Order: sequence, then C-alpha cells, then structure tokens
Amino acid sequence: MPLCLLSGPASIIQVRNIGLLDLAPKSENELYVHQLDHEHRLLFHGDFTKFHTYALVTHTKFKINKDSVTIINPYSFQAELISESTEGGELTELITFRSPIFPITDVAACKYGRDYDCFELTLFGQEVTQKFPCDLVFVTQYAEELSSPIPLCIEYIGMAARNGRTAQERLGEGHEKLQVLLAQLSDRDLFRNVSIILYKPGELECDGITFEQVVETLEASLIQHYQPKPLNVEHLNFPQNKTKLTSTLKKIGANELIIGVESPEMTALYSRYRSEPKAQEMFCLRVP
Repeated sequence: MPLCLLSGPASIIQVRNIGLLDLAPKSENELYVHQLDHEHRLLFHGDFTKFHTYALVTHTKFKINKDSVTIINPYSFQAELISESTEGGELTELITFRSPIFPITDVAACKYGRDYDCFELTLFGQEVTQKFPCDLVFVTQYAEELSSPIPLCIEYIGMAARNGRTAQERLGEGHEKLQVLLAQLSDRDLFRNVSIILYKPGELECDGITFEQVVETLEASLIQHYQPKPLNVEHLNFPQNKTKLTSTLKKIGANELIIGVESPEMTALYSRYRSEPKAQEMFCLRVP
C-alpha cells in the first residue's frame, strides 16, 4: 500500500522574528505588519498556526541600488536588487514592487544594516516615513515577478509534534542548530542569511498511525531525500534503517512512501546533495 504525505503550503519566518510568532496571521494569505519602532516595520504573511515540520535554510541577502529606486504610481515602485548566486557570483535585477502601504508619494533606499537594504516609503499627506527591510519575506511577498525563483539551501530539517508541540514552540525555546548556522555566516562574513520554512502536514485517515508518526515520517523522508549533513544525523538512511517508525509503517502495510514538498512562493529548495533548485518536488521511497 502506498502512503502519500504532502508537506502542505510553506511559510517563511525570519530568525529575528521568532519571538513575535504569537502576533503572526492565523489564516491563509493574511498579512500582518508589525511596527518595531517609529520607523521600521516587519512583515508576516500566511497562516502561522499548527506548524509541526520546519527547515532551516540559507539564502542570499539583498542590497538595493539606491540610484535605481523610482516610484511608478501611488501603489508601486521599481528598484534594482543586488543578490548572490548559489555559486557566489553577483546578480542584478530590476524589479517592480507593490507597495505594502499606499498611496505613496515617495520611495527611497536607506540603510537598516551596513548596506542599502531597506525601503523608505512616504504616505500621501504624511511627513513621517515608514521603513521596510528588503529581506526574503518582502521580496517574495511584494515583487510582481522574478526572472527565476530564489534558491533556498536546506541546512537542517526538524519537527515538533510530541505532546501537541508545534514548531514555533520548539524554535522559540532556542535552537542549537540555528545558532551554529548563524555563527558560521557571521564568522565567514558571507552575503547570506538564515530563514525558517514552516510546514503543516495533514492528518491521515488511518487508524494504525498517529499524527506524531505522520510528522516524523515526513521529517525522516525529507532528511533522506535532501541529506542535509552535517546538522542532520538521524534518518539519513530512512526507511532502510530498522526503527520503531519503520516497524509501524510495515504494520499498516505501507510498502512505498510518496512525498510531495512545496517551496514558499517565488523560491526553490535545494541542498548540497540535491543541487538543482525546485519549486515543487515529488519523490518515492520504498519501504523494505
């Protein structure tokens, strides 16, 4: 009997926003703008409830060519973004953005960090500007289109389902693997960032397997497929290894796993083992 598991839609959370997940939206396609201070805003987009599977990914940062920023109309503007390819080369692309606030009368690039990496928007009839970091969430939410999806390299895959725990509870407690990734990027001063991709696998109508085991099966299958070493050490040989989980799968008659995984909108997942970025992927695993 084949067993089909789908990752479900993916949502992106920036590492610095983990502590703010309680403020995030709780329905599909909903947007929440959080005011950090009198100037800066953070964006949450998507349904951030009941996530049980997650991936830590690394990806390019974005810089803005400050001389390229132009307003198109009260609802949109253009800017040339500078990013980095998976091989480390520089990429540039002129992108049209929908404005997160409107109507706007002016837009400019400003510095949130050391580079021009933030948009400063002026609303009609207001003197105070609002600033939005040009990060992965902003680009994927407000870019009209991109010439190609943004590659996200899977560094670690995890889960949280025991006793009803969610991924946001697990990540909010502090995460050793996440700290390792952040330290590596800081030490090498790379033009890359870390984000978290959240998934919510669905229930299975099967009495022989619990929801926790469904989540663990999805996690183990993704680890086997993407091989995100060295941070993942378990399930690299799944389902060839003999574990309590593989015994449960055999007991319910599952001889094949069909796994479907989606990348967040305008992105494509890959790993050092699976080097071709893909926005969607289906793969099969035989259960011996």
